[in-house]
Formats: sequence, C-alpha cells, structure tokens
Amino acid sequence: MRNLFEKDAFTKLALKAQRGDTSAAEKLYEELFDKVFGFCMNRTSNRATSEDLTQDIFLKLVDRIETFDNQRGSFLVWFWQLARNTITDYYRKSKEINFSEIEEEKIEKISPIIDQGNLDNKIEFARVQSFIGSLSKEEKELFELHFVADLKYEDISKMLNKPSGTLRVSVSRLKQKIRNNLA
Repeated sequence: MRNLFEKDAFTKLALKAQRGDTSAAEKLYEELFDKVFGFCMNRTSNRATSEDLTQDIFLKLVDRIETFDNQRGSFLVWFWQLARNTITDYYRKSKEINFSEIEEEKIEKISPIIDQGNLDNKIEFARVQSFIGSLSKEEKELFELHFVADLKYEDISKMLNKPSGTLRVSVSRLKQKIRNNLA
C-alpha cells in the first residue's frame, strides 16, 4: 500500500471504518494482512499460531476501531501498537518458545515460503533463522517493524519512543549486519 497510499490513506480508511464503512475496513484488512501475518510468523515461528494471532489482531481492530483518535497520531502507529500488544499478551498467557529458540527440525513446519522438496531453500531458511536468532531483542524488534511491518522511521519512533535519527542509524547498522551475514 505504501506505493499506492501514504500513511494518511490508512488513517482516512480507519476513520471511514469508524463510521461503519465496511469497504474501508476490508481495504485495511487486504492491505495489512500479509504484513501482520509476516510479523506474527517472525515472532512465533508457527504457522497456525500466526494465523490465529493475525485473526485476533484484526478482530481487535474491528472491536477497538472506535478508540482510534487521529488527533493523537497516525493509524499505523495505533495499529502496530495493537499488534505488538496482542503478541505480548499471547506470550504472557502461553509462555511459548520464541523464534530464536525454535529447534532446527521444526523449520519445515514453520515457513509458508519453503518448498519442502528444495534443500537449498531449507538451508537458506535455516541460515536466515540463525541470523535472526543472533540479533539482540532491540534489533529483532527494529527488524520486524522496519523490514517486516514496513513502518516509516517516524512511526517506529512514536512506538518505541526513540528519536528517528537514532533509529536511522540503528537500521543502517542492521542493514550492514544483514549484508555481512547473509550476502
């Protein structure tokens, strides 16, 4: 959606959804679904759990859309905070294993992108998984918000209460780390 709309388009859709416009709610779902699912997969490493969490996040969106106040900030910041809180609540309740702690033999079960018959894909996925597991908690969160959720620096800054300049430097370092480890 970033190419078609700016973040204000999401806010406009959210305001329409608040007024009962179901097509606006459907458009939010369509545009955010893949990113939310990827965000959940990155956090849980379990397809079924990620599907459930993605569904929970969108149900909460529908239930809580009236609490969104565009005077206080953009919809995307509000929405991704809702997504983060949903996943945090899930882990508090379940004490499930974190992505970086997943066992190697479970790799085949957790990725919707792996061709089960292609050994090269499995090896590459394991390499990426290992790299993500080596990141600090802060780096993982920044990776998820910037690369998976595709949020802008200003939005991440509001969510994490960190200056956007600091985040730019951190993302630059993270990109270099990715290049060094995965290139």
